[in-house]
Amino acid sequence: TRVRRRYEATDKGKQRRKKKRKNRNRNRNRCWAEREEKKGTSTSTENEGGRGGTSEERQAGGGGSFDPSLRTKAPRRKAESTDAIATALTRRFGLAGGLAWVGVLAFGVVSEQVKTRLEVASEKQNTVEIKDAKVVTTASGLSYQDIKVGGGQYPKRGDLVVVQYTASFNGELYEDTKSKSRGGIAFVFESRPLPSGITPGFEEALSTMKTGGKRVVQVPPSLGFGSETTFIESKLKQETVQIPENSKLTYEIELSRVSIPPS
Repeated sequence: TRVRRRYEATDKGKQRRKKKRKNRNRNRNRCWAEREEKKGTSTSTENEGGRGGTSEERQAGGGGSFDPSLRTKAPRRKAESTDAIATALTRRFGLAGGLAWVGVLAFGVVSEQVKTRLEVASEKQNTVEIKDAKVVTTASGLSYQDIKVGGGQYPKRGDLVVVQYTASFNGELYEDTKSKSRGGIAFVFESRPLPSGITPGFEEALSTMKTGGKRVVQVPPSLGFGSETTFIESKLKQETVQIPENSKLTYEIELSRVSIPPS
């Protein structure tokens, strides 16, 4: 009798647990069905297009209950990294691998800064002042006289150049970049359109200068503003300056820096 009661109790417990599990699954399926009906997204319709409606409708039409395994799952968003190498190392070796790569990058930045400082020191050391230098006239009619020969590099097409200059026409000074900015103006060498106040003759003179160099340049009208009257916004005079047609321009240019432009 005792064994039979224990068996009955065990059997009743199994039935009770089975009934609770069944009710829980029924409630879960009902919740999933209600949620899918409320969403009503077009994604499930597109995925089921041409196949006779959604999975819930097909299953309900067949007399069965809703199966949550058939619901449309949204694609998981993958975490994106700006550095694929750091991501790969972190996945392969864990956090230590990612930190090691960060250390390599930091070392590269520091070494690049040291290199830049050494280059600047070398430029200053190799820059030479010249007195009574010869006036050089090019085939285009441009003429220049060096005041300082720089010790750095020549600018190339696409380089970012920083210059200080003064500009005048017919003996009248109309621009001086040092009056408003100690750092000078920066622009991409041989890019078009040219910055305001910069002429083709200015760029031609700049092409044969090294970083740290300084020269006085005479620009003929053909390499200046040409045969038309030009209006320039002068930072020196804080007003618009009218440059007459066929004016010969005089620049004093100092090339401060040549570097790769930021991407």
